[in-house]
Amino acid sequence: MKNDSESTHAGNAGSSESGSSVVDSILDGEQRTVFKNKDLVDPNTIVDQDRIYGRDEQLAAEARAFRDTLEGERPPDLLLYGPSGTGKTLTVKAVANKVKKRAEQKGIAFDFVAVNFKTMESHTLDRAVWKLGYQTAKKAGIVWDIPRKGVSTDAKYVRLYEIVDQHFESLVFILDEIDALTGHKNEDEPAYSRLLYSLSRVMAEQHVDTLISTVVVTNYPKFRENLDSRTDSSYNPNGIHFSDYDANELIEILDRRRDAFKEDALEDGVVKLVAAYGAQNEGDARRAIDLLRDAGEIANKNGDSKVKEEHVQSANDSVVKNRVLEIVGGMSLQKKLSLYAAAMVANVNDGTAPSPVVYQAYKTICNMSNREIYTQETVNSHINKAGTYGVLESERTSSGYKSGVHLLFKFNEPVDAVLENLEEDSTFDDIDAEKIHSIAAKLL
Repeated sequence: MKNDSESTHAGNAGSSESGSSVVDSILDGEQRTVFKNKDLVDPNTIVDQDRIYGRDEQLAAEARAFRDTLEGERPPDLLLYGPSGTGKTLTVKAVANKVKKRAEQKGIAFDFVAVNFKTMESHTLDRAVWKLGYQTAKKAGIVWDIPRKGVSTDAKYVRLYEIVDQHFESLVFILDEIDALTGHKNEDEPAYSRLLYSLSRVMAEQHVDTLISTVVVTNYPKFRENLDSRTDSSYNPNGIHFSDYDANELIEILDRRRDAFKEDALEDGVVKLVAAYGAQNEGDARRAIDLLRDAGEIANKNGDSKVKEEHVQSANDSVVKNRVLEIVGGMSLQKKLSLYAAAMVANVNDGTAPSPVVYQAYKTICNMSNREIYTQETVNSHINKAGTYGVLESERTSSGYKSGVHLLFKFNEPVDAVLENLEEDSTFDDIDAEKIHSIAAKLL
């Protein structure tokens, strides 16, 4: 009979061997996949314009602007605006990529540098300039030798402009999600205003001989209202609007990426279902493409040779839950309480929630959980913060709730998913959901 130590050792050895065999079987085995070219269902892939559908007008406007580069002139600044996933970044990168090839044939040193400010861990001007410098150096094929900290923003600008001047005759900065570049709370002027001022003045102030222009990509064209007066005076872009895609347009967009999959790997109905989910998300083509790829990944994981509607449904459930979890997880407690109240009301009112009813629900929730009650103005502000992440939107209205002007919150994400993620916080363990629903129903 083995002693305890021998048994333990044997158990660990067995576990290790088992773990190794699982890993080896995956790494050494032949991969069964539904994909032929998975890059085509990666929204970050720069595709040819023949894969872009429903954006001929926008592509033409961008091409006319960039054509100036081929004539040795500075392209005009552009402002691309419209909802998420409507092709703003996709089209401008496709055009810029084609212009770059044409410029190479003419011996013109042209390139574009794209930065998404929403993905940065810090939304300050200093970090934005550092990121622009890093990406520009990468395009120039050299090392960005400036540390993130310990060097002034002015010094970062100087090094950025040195690289631009030495390596490019013409350069376009694509500033994606620029409204996320808010800067520090105590600053009177948002960081994106100061960045745009510097970039719009760089040639006039003779920092570079390079022809520099900017393409601003945003979901919120009203960001210009917060520009400093001197920035607004020097920054005069040509605006190009992008509207939502409908379900039929999404089907066409997805059909043009079918060759990401092996022949006959997509079951009938899959593309239509993905497009329908995409249309529910305000015609977001990027989300639709992500969803199609995720469905393929689930098919691979299950060992299936075809992507089926059940894979799409499973992928969509996972995407919705993860998206809402990412948004809700980082909220402060009071923001969670405010959003929970709005979701509770919307749950019994077809996805919409009048602010006066929300506030009554919020006060009840705070009393149930022994939390401090904030003013209605603060609660409304907390809920509107969720709007910046796309969870909901609000509008001022005098219709519906017993007349009187108030805010009406309308959820873009499934209310059930919002509630499910919020209720994972133990704060909501003592909340009587039925009582909240009853209060809301009486007030509506």
